Amino acid sequence: MNDQILLEVKGLTKQFSNGKRTHVAVNDVSFSVREGETFGLVGESGCGKTTTGRTIVGLYPPTSGEIFFEGENIADLKGAARRKLCKKMQMIYQDPVASLNPRMTVGEIVAEGLVIGGEKDKKEIVRRVEETLLEVGLSAEAMGRYPHEFSGGQRQRIGIARALIMSPKLIIADEPVSALDVSVQAQVINLLGELKEKKGLTVLFIAHDLSLVKYFCDRVAVMYAGEIVEIASSRTLFENPLHEYTRALLSAIPVPDPRRARETRRLPFEEKIGETTGAGTSLKEVAKNHFVRKRS
Repeated sequence: MNDQILLEVKGLTKQFSNGKRTHVAVNDVSFSVREGETFGLVGESGCGKTTTGRTIVGLYPPTSGEIFFEGENIADLKGAARRKLCKKMQMIYQDPVASLNPRMTVGEIVAEGLVIGGEKDKKEIVRRVEETLLEVGLSAEAMGRYPHEFSGGQRQRIGIARALIMSPKLIIADEPVSALDVSVQAQVINLLGELKEKKGLTVLFIAHDLSLVKYFCDRVAVMYAGEIVEIASSRTLFENPLHEYTRALLSAIPVPDPRRARETRRLPFEEKIGETTGAGTSLKEVAKNHFVRKRS
């Protein structure tokens, strides 16, 4: 990891409207991710973390704000420019069943990005698909099979291969192990860690499992109600959480020891409207590289 900023998000807002009501899913979100870093984005379901990831990668158009990748504002990229960017920025989805086309073979799924990108040499496509499948722990024989023939962990490996074959600089991993058995989660996380080191990847890791985030991420941003309320290094966040919501989240982490679990007290979080989020609040650096949202 170095100090070079690969991804920078400034004032990102995403709203959804059905014509009668408008829902603000992401509100004024700002953060940066360094090259080679694993940056965690955590929070409870519905807090806006997945919407943030999908907006960054271009699946949702931003309502407002700026998204810089390698110094270029990519928020409004379309057409050929967007397709070119897709080679550098790929996404791994939460549900490996829903994200894989059941009518396509594994070889077709993994090769799709290459084909769309203009690669026409069939031998080269086959070579790269086989090579990528081996890198994620699958055999070349998998190319001719369909997604339903594989286990959940294997399907997620296919999803990783689909992202990896484009040789991206940034991987946005949207809760990549939450749909898997606990025994398989460790295998997939270890695979992601190995690939990150081998290929020098930068990872935006979206999750709600704080134990996993502590193990895997270098820095962490905590989201609540569509806003980031705290950003710090993983170690600092877990040793010295400052925002009330962060403290409440950390107190809810399951303890594997029954005796300690009985002694652990979960902290309540009852935000007074507008006290720690919303208008008039902003992220402030309270210590070196430790930011907390509070009232101005």
